[in-house]
Amino acid sequence: MGWLLSLAAAATLVAAWWMPGTAECAALGWTSATLFAVSFLNPQRRILRSFVAGLLTYTGGFYWLYGTISDFGGFPFAAAALIFALFVVGSSVQFIFWAFAWERLPAWAARFGLRTALAWLVAYHFWIKIFPWDFGHTQIGFLPLAQIADIGGVTVVTFLMLWVTECFAARRTVSLACRTGSCAALAAALFYGVAAEQRYANPSGVRLKTAMVQGNVSLQRKHDMSYFTVNQEQYLKTSAHVAERDLLIIWPESTITKFIPADTSVAYHAVDRETGEPLLPFLNDGSAFLVGGLTYRSRSEYFNSSILIRPDGSLDTPYNKIILMPFGEYTPMSSWLPWLEEINSTAGQFTPGESPSVLSFPLSSGAQAKLSPLICYEDVIPDIARKATQLGAELLVNQTNDAWFGKSVAPYQHHMIASFRAIENRRYLLRSTNTGLTAVVDPLGRTAASLLPFTEGVLPMEIELLSAQTIFTSFPVYALWLLLAVISALLVCLPLKGRGNRS
Repeated sequence: MGWLLSLAAAATLVAAWWMPGTAECAALGWTSATLFAVSFLNPQRRILRSFVAGLLTYTGGFYWLYGTISDFGGFPFAAAALIFALFVVGSSVQFIFWAFAWERLPAWAARFGLRTALAWLVAYHFWIKIFPWDFGHTQIGFLPLAQIADIGGVTVVTFLMLWVTECFAARRTVSLACRTGSCAALAAALFYGVAAEQRYANPSGVRLKTAMVQGNVSLQRKHDMSYFTVNQEQYLKTSAHVAERDLLIIWPESTITKFIPADTSVAYHAVDRETGEPLLPFLNDGSAFLVGGLTYRSRSEYFNSSILIRPDGSLDTPYNKIILMPFGEYTPMSSWLPWLEEINSTAGQFTPGESPSVLSFPLSSGAQAKLSPLICYEDVIPDIARKATQLGAELLVNQTNDAWFGKSVAPYQHHMIASFRAIENRRYLLRSTNTGLTAVVDPLGRTAASLLPFTEGVLPMEIELLSAQTIFTSFPVYALWLLLAVISALLVCLPLKGRGNRS
């Protein structure tokens, strides 16, 4: 029975990640959490079963990563398969930690129904997560519960799910008071969520017209030098059809693939050496551009950047991507193992940026539009968006190229995780992508509008620039979760003597 429960828990979690953002995903998330809580109650080979469940979860839920490693990293079949296998096995160690911590937490954690949640905190914080998913992400399909993320991030959603499910899975050992308390906490979270939905359904702020251009440029064309100018002209031509005063036009990550000087005074005059045409778009009609491009500071410093061209043609200081993608934008451990660069010869050697940035441009009303770019996977990292909002960002903009995922579920998984940045900080999140999923996420985490993947088009949307600060934004909530994880880990390390029944 234990094996059946563990495999069913993993299978339902995989199914949830195959249907990201849906009500079915939310229901399957709860089902998986419940099955894991029940499976842990069976002591037979608990750690081994948990590890196998992890292998199934990562293989089935994130199968697309093999293709990304092969296409983005340029690895041959055998090397890509080996790297994917190492990813699956290495990531699944987290499930070993989960079961191990569950077994060794003190008896009082069991009486309060907190073993599953506390053990998950330990496993989540003290093991590498290349793809930072959590049980709570599934609840973007159940918006009333997801709203508490503006208090404690997605972690508080996960913690509540695991607490409630254990209280009832282990109801014989959990006191009635604790079961009642978990239900009361869930009811309070839902009440808070309904109130938040009413509050942010029609947010008030300076209105800004935006238009995101999805060029649907294939990987082959994007990296074919003979198409560099053609691709940019395609984006500029499409933008010119929708351009107007006080409009922010957004292009995806690395739309401009010819390197531009990082010095804004030089970049302003940068031209294509072959055609003599300006490298940066400017229509002189009162519209602004936020474009993804490649910049350089010296012969050894290259950046994946986001560049803001103001309505008057002047430039703000480019934002440089902080979180670089391994095997695509740099080769991990290549300084120690130079032969890795020979295997992965197509990888770039980019320099990471230093910190989030807030870029701004004036509107004709005299107001300043303040936005913060998040490039590629940076929108799945809560702390980057949080720091940008603290710096004054009133709008979050993700520029990415998810073409590496192919026609898989990955762009939707990416979108589901990223949607929590809008809830946590109560900001609009605009996701501008090359091939999809280009979308507008409102401060409630709802996808207000989107373009179909692998189509060419423009997504216009008028949004509000918001300045209110949430609890998650204003306070170091992440540090509190980390502290609780550290305390739980210390409890795990205590001697087993006197802990009571470990089953």
